[in-house]
Formats: sequence, structure tokens, C-alpha cells
Amino acid sequence: MSNVEPRTSGTRAFVGLSNIWRDLRFSFRALRRAKVFSATVILTLALCIGANSTILTVLYGLVLKPLPFPDAGQIVDICNMRPKAGQMKLRVSLAQFLDYQKHADLLSDVALWNGWMFNLGQEGSTVRYVGMQITADYFKVLGLQPLKGRFFTAEDCRPGQGAVAVVTQSFWEKKFNGDPDIVGQELRLSGRLYTIVGIVPRSFEELSTAPLLMVPYEVVPDRARPEWRMAPMGDMCARVKSGVALGAALAQLQTLEERNREALADPRLREYLVSGGHRMGLEQIRAEQTKPIKSSLLLLQGCGLLVLLLGCVNVASLTLARVNARRSELAVRRALGASTPMLARQILLEAVLLALGGGALGLLLAASALRVINVYTDRVVYGIPPVSIDGGVLGLTLLVSLVVAVLIGALPVARIGRERTLQNALQSGTRGASAGGRFRLISSGLVVAQVALALVLLIGAGLLITSFAKVMATRPGFDVDRILYARVAYDSNYTDPVMLQGLQNRILEKMREIPGVESLAYSWYLPGSDINRTTNLPIRGMPAGQDGTYPTGIMFGVSPGYLETMGIRLLEGRNFNADDLRPGARPVYIVERKFAERYFPDRSAVGQLFGWGPPDQKPEEAPVIIGVAENAHVAGLEDRDAAPYVYAALDTSRGGLSLEFRTTRTLEDMLPAIRAKLHSVDPALPIYGETTMRTQLENKAAGRRGIMWLLGGYASIALILAAVGIYGLLAYDVTQRTKEIGIRGAIGATRAQIVALILRQGLWKTGCGLTIGLVAALYLSRYIRTLLYDVAPTDPLIFGAVTLLLLLVGLLASWLPARRAARVDPMIALRCE
Repeated sequence: MSNVEPRTSGTRAFVGLSNIWRDLRFSFRALRRAKVFSATVILTLALCIGANSTILTVLYGLVLKPLPFPDAGQIVDICNMRPKAGQMKLRVSLAQFLDYQKHADLLSDVALWNGWMFNLGQEGSTVRYVGMQITADYFKVLGLQPLKGRFFTAEDCRPGQGAVAVVTQSFWEKKFNGDPDIVGQELRLSGRLYTIVGIVPRSFEELSTAPLLMVPYEVVPDRARPEWRMAPMGDMCARVKSGVALGAALAQLQTLEERNREALADPRLREYLVSGGHRMGLEQIRAEQTKPIKSSLLLLQGCGLLVLLLGCVNVASLTLARVNARRSELAVRRALGASTPMLARQILLEAVLLALGGGALGLLLAASALRVINVYTDRVVYGIPPVSIDGGVLGLTLLVSLVVAVLIGALPVARIGRERTLQNALQSGTRGASAGGRFRLISSGLVVAQVALALVLLIGAGLLITSFAKVMATRPGFDVDRILYARVAYDSNYTDPVMLQGLQNRILEKMREIPGVESLAYSWYLPGSDINRTTNLPIRGMPAGQDGTYPTGIMFGVSPGYLETMGIRLLEGRNFNADDLRPGARPVYIVERKFAERYFPDRSAVGQLFGWGPPDQKPEEAPVIIGVAENAHVAGLEDRDAAPYVYAALDTSRGGLSLEFRTTRTLEDMLPAIRAKLHSVDPALPIYGETTMRTQLENKAAGRRGIMWLLGGYASIALILAAVGIYGLLAYDVTQRTKEIGIRGAIGATRAQIVALILRQGLWKTGCGLTIGLVAALYLSRYIRTLLYDVAPTDPLIFGAVTLLLLLVGLLASWLPARRAARVDPMIALRCE
């Protein structure tokens, strides 16, 4: 009877862990000896995994991550829409808000809100902040409870009762140092005292970081009259009842609108609604907020996955080549007792080490990239919170790294599993032996895949880069480089029209004294800002415009001299003058060329009358078009389909004064002088929003520029990987075919014939990859159609140029190994055998 005790499960586990630890150390030493190979693989995977981790983090943080509110999917934005007039998101009225509160029983809570800006600080150090005006149920819609104090009540929203405020947690901590006795303190906001009654928890800032303070929205009953039902008074959000589909809630709102439309006493308002195809819009609040970037991020994530796949193919080919070169070593180890599973485990452990190294370095690259991306996301979606790598992305990156390890280790493991005898392995593993047909077939397939993937990414990048170049080549229609903008914020001390006019005149007088100011003008807001909204502009004698809708445009109040200051050419008619600002003067307007061509294609727009005002208004008193100006792309160079501007003569700007300076001085040089002059008029008034029109246009193009750079980066990585992949596999193939090349040389093959042989093989693989890639690119390019500007998704020039580029890369990558093959001395090659 044997005296050897059977192994317990604990002993077997210990032995298994010891074996794994031994294999890990062996694999680490093997990779350390192959420094170039290991560094190449880790860097390749780091670029691919880092790119994917970056975009995935942004996509999840901005689009896919649920808001931290109860049943966040039931929180929706509600808006008016007039699709026939191209108005897809219009604000709602107070009448609609009160109607839905009372009759929309599929909504549990409804709220109305407005953006609101306020001045805070002492004289000489006043700062302009962003806040909100909200109705009492706003935080109830979000499902939030106050961190301290209370939120607003319906009583707070009554006229004359709203001198209370709530602050965000971040504002409380930063501005008030987390004072626990903040509730009950008073703040002077834009000249009026408000009492702080509560603190909004930080979770609210996941929705937007822009507003720092909220005050009650004043619900004025007189503004809820039926004739004001379409007057834009705010943005609406609501909570759909649990278990109710969003489509059902939208249908109910549409029914309420149709019922009210039929009851309207004013036939003109009814015609206005019908002609524009008026309907209600309802969408989840996060989906509506991230709509401008969702499709772009999904596109980039798809391209990132292509890059990751390309990286896996590249690394798999390098790993397969390395294992093929180690066949002799692996065969000897098998002869000494190592089993096939043991050898396979070591190969997989090497792949795991490489993938984890690439994943760790990729996360570091992603963290660095996110610092840059967070600077630009707020320019694309205002108030969007910054993103960072969280636990979910870390876990997914680890999972991706392990999957990559399996992918790059599977082919080498299958390779060693097919070895049958030691002698065959030793013979096939010699330096001079030709690679097996199966290996060469697999390596050829990997090269073809690399070229195809690279072509798809390069064509996408080429289309976007060409689009961006055409956008930047568009003539802006105004002087981009010499216009500075700044806005003066008024406070509640300036409500009397005479006092306001006097303040405005003093400010303008002082600003004109600044050295270097060639001309000065003022306007409602920053030209091209998102606050400028499309509105209906009926024309007398034209009951409906194109497609049965009223003409539309962006009404924009400006001072006389605005066009000259901005450098906008007057094409026809006259400019505004001082007489147009006199009390009781006839309303006059200047329209953009786009407006004139769209609505007066066969006659001059000058002298045409707008159709608002009393029905019995005399023609000589009606609002009239006095001029046509060149199109000014103040909303962005690529925004060709934007509504045209219609300039109105503005006498006094209320709420604040937007100033446009024409000067050769820089903004940094001008700002101290601007602040000093304003301080001499009233030390309590702040300057904010200062920018240049060049910066304005660049910010508008930030999204397109970011997509172009990221996709261009992907394409560059793909191009490098494809070139390295073709070169590496062909160079390895030449090394493995030393004996064959030597024999060809010995029997009379010239160097030119040997070079042609290797080149043919490389170009054949490249050609197959290009063919497959072209077919894929033709299919996939249609998905970026909305991102293109003046470029067809199947532009033959771009397709041809990218194909030629990759063909040249393939030729160069094939020529280098071919030249090495031609230098093989037949006698030396045969002697090596």
C-alpha cells in the first residue's frame, strides 16, 4: 500500500497558483528580452484603448449616463414646433403652462423656467452671474429635496412676492464658504434685495453647471390670456406619470392645443398656427440637452472601435509572427515535458500582460485627453458638466483589455497546437525555412484587414477635413478680425426710460473716447448668440410664403452705424439714421440678402411692408424695409440654413447694452480701458461676455473642429498601423523565406525579379484591402452626411486621393522588405541550411 498521501483541494490550489506565478515570471522575462516587440505592442494597444476610453467616457458622461433624479426617464422638455416654417424648438407661453397644469393629467408636475443673469458684488467689483427664474414645481419635476431650507411655493411666484432665492451647493460652498447659517441671509442681486431660503443639492449640477442661483418666476395672470397663447415666455419641463408612455403624454398635449386652436377668436392667429404645421414637441430632458453632440460622439465611438479592431489585427499579426519564429524553442520545451496547455497558457499570459500594460497606459492617455476635451465641451453644449473616468469605464477598459488579450493570443495558441513532431517543428523553425502556407494565408488576411480598416477611417477623416476647410474658406460677410464685443449689465436702479436713455448716452460717449476705437455700435445681444431666435415676419400682401408658411427671420435690434462698424455691406437702399430713433417715427428695417432673395425673388425688397400692426394701419405708417444688407455669418460660417437676420432700429437697449467696437487693438489691451470708462459712469455696473468676433466664429466651429481632429487622429493611427503591419509581416516573411530566395537566386533569378516577386505579394494584399475598404467606405460614408459641408459623402476626389495614399504606403512598406530580399546572397543562404 502506498505511503503517499492524496493531494487535498487546498494543496492542488496552492500548486496551481505556484504554476501560474512561475509562468507569469517566465512570461515577463520573455517580454523583457523582446523589448522592441513589447514596446510596439503596448504602445499600439495604448493608443487604441486610450482613444476608445476617452470617447466612451465622454459618450457615457454626456449622453448615456442617467441623470441622478428619481425616474429620470420620465422628465421631459416640452416645446412648440412649426416644422413647415423650420422652427423646431420654440418656447412656450404662460397660458400653455397654466393650461397643462390644470388639464394635462398624464403629467404629474409641470414647471416653467427662464435663464436669468444677475449682478452680485460691491461697487467696483460687481460680477455678472448666470441664474434661473423658476416656477414653484421646478424642483418637484426633478424630484429633488433641498439640502437646507426650502424651495419656492406658489405664493413666492405671485407678482411682487418673489424676493427670495435658492443657491446651488457649489455656489454656497465657493461664495459663502459653506456657511451653515446661509438660510435667511440677504443678497443684493442687480440692485434688489433677496432672502436666501434654501440650497439646491449638488446632484442638480449634473443637469447643468451654469445656473448658480434661482429666483421665482413671476406668474402674471394678465399674460395668460388666450391671445397670448403663442407668446414665448419660457422653457417648460414636466414629469410624466409613472407607467405612462411619453407618446401618450405628447398626444394629450397635442389634443389640448388643437382644442384651444379651434376656440381662438383671432383668425390670424389660427392661420399662423395652421400654416406652420404647429404641433407640440416632447423629449426626455437629457436627450434634448445632448442632441447637438450625440450623433457625433456615436460616430467617433464607432471609429474608435474600428481603430481598436485594427490595433488587435496588427498586434495579432506581430504576436503570430513572433510565435512562429519561436517554434524551435517551443518544440524543445515540449520535448522536455511541457504540455500543449502549459505552452498555450504561457502564450496567453504574455498576451494578458501586454494587453493590461496597453490598457493601463491607455487610461493615462485618456485622462490627459479628457482635460483638453472638457475645455471644449462647454462651448458645444452650454453648461454641460465636465466628464471624468469613473468606475464603470475602468471596469470596461479592464474587460476590453482581457478580450484583446484573448483575441491576440488565440491565433498563436492555435498555431502551437498544430505542431505534431519535434523534427517538423525544428525544421520549420530554422531561419532559412519558408513559412507554412497556412501561416502565410492568415498573415495575408491580417494585412488585407488592416488596409481595409485604414481606408475607411482615412476616407472619413478626408471628408471631414475637406468640409472643415470649405467652412473656413466661407466669406463671413463682416469684418471678423477687428470687431470686439462686450456687454454692460444694468440693474434694477435703471427702470425709468429717461434715466436709461441718459445712462446709455453717457456710456457710449465715454467708450468713444478710448484711443483706437474707429467706430462704435450697440445691439440687443451678441450677434449670432443662441438667444437670438427665429420669429414670424408676415409681409403685407403676402399671406403666406414658401410651403404655405409665413416668412421667418431673426429680428435683431441695432443702432445706426451698426452695419458700418461690423463691416457689413449695404447692397441696396439706405442705412439707419438718427431720425429713425425719434419717438413716433415710422418703424424701419434692413433685411439680409438671403431674406430678400427668399421672399422677393422677382422684385426689390426695399419699400415692402411688414404685416404686423392694426388692420386699419395706413401704408405710409406701416413697418417698411429700407435696405438690403449682405449676409453676415455671425452664427457660424457653416450655418447656411439659418434664418436670415432682419435688423431693426434700436433706440434704447433695456436690461443691458451690447457694444461692438471696431478697432485694431486686442481685446486684452482694450478691456482695462473699457472697464475704466464704465467705472467712471457707474462703478456698480459690470462688463461681461467680452469676446472677439473671431473667437465667436471659432467657438461655433469647435464641435466640427473637435470631430475633425479626433477622426484625423484615428486615421493617422490607422495609417501608421497599416504601414507597420504590411512592412512587419512582409519583412518577417522575407526572413522566413531566406532558403527559398537563395534557391531562386542560385537558379538564375535576378535581383529585379526577386524585388518584383515580393512587391507583387505586398501590393496584391494591399489591393485586396483597398477593394474591401472602398466598398465599406461607400456604405458607411452616408452616416456622416449631416456632418459634411459642401462635400458629397462619396466624393470621388477624396476616395481617389485616399486610395492612392494607401497604395503608396503599401508600395513603400513592400519595397523595403523586397530590397532586403534582393540582397540575399544565394551561397550564404544555402550554407545556412
